[in-house]
Amino acid sequence: MVKKDLTIFNLPNVITIARIASVPVIIWFLFVGEFLSGFILFSIAGFSDFIDGWLARFQKTQTTFGAYLDPIADKLLMGSAYISLGLLGHIPLWLILLVIARDLLILLGVVAAWLMGRTLDIKPLLISKLNTALQICLVMLVLADLAFRLELGAMLDLAYLATAATTIASALAYLYLWVTTMLKQSSD
Repeated sequence: MVKKDLTIFNLPNVITIARIASVPVIIWFLFVGEFLSGFILFSIAGFSDFIDGWLARFQKTQTTFGAYLDPIADKLLMGSAYISLGLLGHIPLWLILLVIARDLLILLGVVAAWLMGRTLDIKPLLISKLNTALQICLVMLVLADLAFRLELGAMLDLAYLATAATTIASALAYLYLWVTTMLKQSSD
C-alpha cells in the first residue's frame, strides 16, 4: 500500500535518488575504460534496486513519489548502461534496441491510457522483475568480463539470449495487461 503522507526523503527514496546520481559517474567510468570502478558502482546501484523496494515494504514507508521514482531510476541506470556499453561495442545493438523498445512500449501504453482518460494500475509483473534482474546481471557480467579479462564469450551469448527472451516476454505480458485493462474499462 502506497502512503501519500510520508516525506519523500525516507531511506528507500534516498537510496533511489543515490542510484540516479550514480548514473553519470558509471557512464564516465565506462567511457574512460575504468571497468572495475564501473563494475563496482553499477553492482551497488543494481543491488540498490532490490534494497530500496524491500526497505520501503519492510519499514512501511512506501510513497507515491517512490513508486514513480524507482522505475525512472531503473530506466536511467539500465538505459544508460546498455547504450554506453553498446556504443563501446560490448553489448549487441539488437539487444539494446529490444530493451529500449520494451521500455518505450510501456511508456506509450501509460501515455495512451492517460490520453484516453483511463486508469492504469502500474505494478511490476513477476516476468518484469525477472527481466530487470537479468538485465542488471548482464551488465554486471559484461563489466566483470571487461574488468577482469574473463573472456566469457559463450556465457555472454547465453546471457544476451536469456535477457532478450525475458524482455520479449515482459513486453508481451504488459501489452496483454494493457489491452485487457482497456477493454474492461471500455465495457464498464
